[in-house]
Amino acid sequence: GVEWYARSARDRPRAPFLVVGDEVLHYAEAWQRISGLAGGIASGHPAGALLAVRMRPSVDDLLLALAVQMAGMVLVPLPASESDADRRRLAALGGVVLSPEDVPVARPAWRRPAEHDTAVVIFTSGSTGEPRAVRLTWGNLEASALASALHLDHRPDDRWLAVLPLHHVGGLSILWRSARQGSAVVLAAPFDASTSIALLHDGALTLGSFVSPMLERLVDSGLERAPGFRFGLVGGGPASPRALAAGGMRLLATYGMTETASQVATADPASPRPDRLVVLSGAEIGVRPDGRILVDGPMVSPGDAAASDRQGPLVTADIGRLHGDRLEVLGRADDVIVTGGENVMPERVERALAAIPGAGRGAVVGLPDDRWGMVVAACYTGPAAPEEVDRAVRRLIAPHEVPRRWMRVEAIPEIGIGKVDRRAVAALFE
Repeated sequence: GVEWYARSARDRPRAPFLVVGDEVLHYAEAWQRISGLAGGIASGHPAGALLAVRMRPSVDDLLLALAVQMAGMVLVPLPASESDADRRRLAALGGVVLSPEDVPVARPAWRRPAEHDTAVVIFTSGSTGEPRAVRLTWGNLEASALASALHLDHRPDDRWLAVLPLHHVGGLSILWRSARQGSAVVLAAPFDASTSIALLHDGALTLGSFVSPMLERLVDSGLERAPGFRFGLVGGGPASPRALAAGGMRLLATYGMTETASQVATADPASPRPDRLVVLSGAEIGVRPDGRILVDGPMVSPGDAAASDRQGPLVTADIGRLHGDRLEVLGRADDVIVTGGENVMPERVERALAAIPGAGRGAVVGLPDDRWGMVVAACYTGPAAPEEVDRAVRRLIAPHEVPRRWMRVEAIPEIGIGKVDRRAVAALFE
């Protein structure tokens, strides 16, 4: 993994690596600066130390994060803004925070890690509880970057739009993938619709990573075209039909998580079924009798930072079905609503709402009920009246899936990168 930067600097020295606004950093300069910072880090910390970097959208912070890895340390990416919770979690790991001004530039140095060495510890978004510290090895990063490159035909002349948060695996993995291929990262995080539209209209971008709400905001803000754009990945949850039609781009629903170093299954660009995902090279996916998705392969994390290595496949919190060699992701196991003895997947109802004109974006939860055990409740952001949305959704889903309670809201509560915060949604109805 560390060799990616050296190889790209040797083979493509004048090719751009990081583009941040008007600043362009080429591979030769990036390699020189990263290796100089790595020398400074190595002189002040023991090999394998956990060093955290606040992932602000600046060249200096990104180079520092990469230098931590190059020096043989373990990177812990943190959000750009400080919080007591972040400090508490980092202290529990025994890590310390580095800033660019803390590190002297020293004689260039770098360490070649072993495949099983931990490269990064990433906190999950906490969508199913307290965030966990997941460790990913250099072997995990290599396998993930290779699988992504094969599926997307990732080329050296690609320019990947990075708008996802850089302290989550979806954003950070763009740096690793691009460094491996010698291509460019166009950093426009945090996401701003007008900035992204200008970059997409310009025609220089070829790849991108999004979550569904971002794409809907691009549509609302006037995205009309994206000339030269080849593929966009849409993850973090189900993608609405409206999001998948943004700007006429070829957008591919993708499935992955922190524990799999990002994507492990992605839609086939040639398939008429965007909800049937191709399992990426090297990954092995199965489904337990209870519907839980199992994932194994060289990109799967060995475990949490404070836990022993995992034995056997990773048992995810997601429910899915296999259709031959294609995966259909139905939703989160913890989100299933049992109402009157019937199971309801909130994501399925949300996809139906997204297809209704005037409903906007929807979020679905279960609320306690004396008669039914739970009842399905939905809030939505569009201008349509609740009775209109109710009539329309009945034509798309089964009777037991139809929400019994409706609420119009200005915005859907979110957690992480565009994921519905279902606890906050349920609180709206209380």
